[in-house]
Amino acid sequence: MTFRPTRVVYLVHALQVGGAEEMVLNLVRHLPERFEPMVCCIHELGPIGEEIRAQGAPITVLGLNPGLRRLWDVARIQRFLRDTQPQIVHTFLLTASLYGRLAAVLARVPILVGTEVNIYERKRAHHALVERLLMPATARVVASAESVRRFYIDQVHADPSKVDVIYNAVDWAQLQTSKGRDEMRVSLGVPRDRPLAGVIARLTEQKGHVHLFDALARTPQLAGLDLIVVGDGELRDSLRQRVEALGLSSHVKFVGARRDLGDLLHAMDVFVLPSLWEGLPLSLVLAMGAGLPVVATTVAGVPEVVENERTGLLVPPADPMALGRALGRIVTDPRLARRLADNGRAVVLAKFGVDGYVSAVTRLYDRLLVEHAA
Repeated sequence: MTFRPTRVVYLVHALQVGGAEEMVLNLVRHLPERFEPMVCCIHELGPIGEEIRAQGAPITVLGLNPGLRRLWDVARIQRFLRDTQPQIVHTFLLTASLYGRLAAVLARVPILVGTEVNIYERKRAHHALVERLLMPATARVVASAESVRRFYIDQVHADPSKVDVIYNAVDWAQLQTSKGRDEMRVSLGVPRDRPLAGVIARLTEQKGHVHLFDALARTPQLAGLDLIVVGDGELRDSLRQRVEALGLSSHVKFVGARRDLGDLLHAMDVFVLPSLWEGLPLSLVLAMGAGLPVVATTVAGVPEVVENERTGLLVPPADPMALGRALGRIVTDPRLARRLADNGRAVVLAKFGVDGYVSAVTRLYDRLLVEHAA
């Protein structure tokens, strides 16, 4: 008898650099052989899509941009799913969550799994309504943290039994380095002998960069601190202008979206994430795994990763003064920095590895396959 693996299609708008996209990459790389992963980018490929293609995994780019004014694109997604005939469709991020799930329902895909990675307080009412209407045909929604699960259930009036928590995770292989610390700092254009903070996040309002810049400008203890800003996004130009207006140009370096995260983290002395809202941020987990002390805001899933004063320092969102004080404590107290870093590393290495994430997802797939066959 010929063995046929279970075909799983991962639907996403585009595979840019971000936490949800990393989850798709991890699943494609690490799914056991009893599953056959395929990836479909609804709009465009993106950098992580290029990585998936380079390793030989099946990936299709439809070049679509579905929306209320382009509902015919749903029919093209539906046609793709009818042609590939997956047993499971697993969607990531908003476009796929709405229009990809709708197409999967229309294509009569046996098992439909959604993903919610953030607390989307600004989700449009009609988007929440569509998700509510899709819930009866959705086998499960995977939330990235307990706080995300609770918010999602309230927001779309989802059946709690259909929303599971599987914490986002990282592939610790990302921490491998190819350059020494001093060599990396020279390549970044930052001094080798000054304390260096780093933030890895998309350049969007959500990530709160402006409050970090304000903290640097307002806190005398941080006058000798340099900062590297890793990431790209629609606020690139306005954030650069903010840095110039605050007189921080000699201390803040924008290095763009990067994939050499091990080298970047190795060059840092402290990691900071000033987000205004979140899910469970993978850059924070990765930084803790790299042995860095962290300062982050008390939003959504962050306190599920960082215990204040034990594995990092937590501050309220949009509070530059509190953020500056916390960074100042770490910069001026090496013993505190080392204690937080060591505790944080021990916690995340045990809890947030990619093997555990993939195992939890595949156990979910197995349960749903048994339920469907019953």
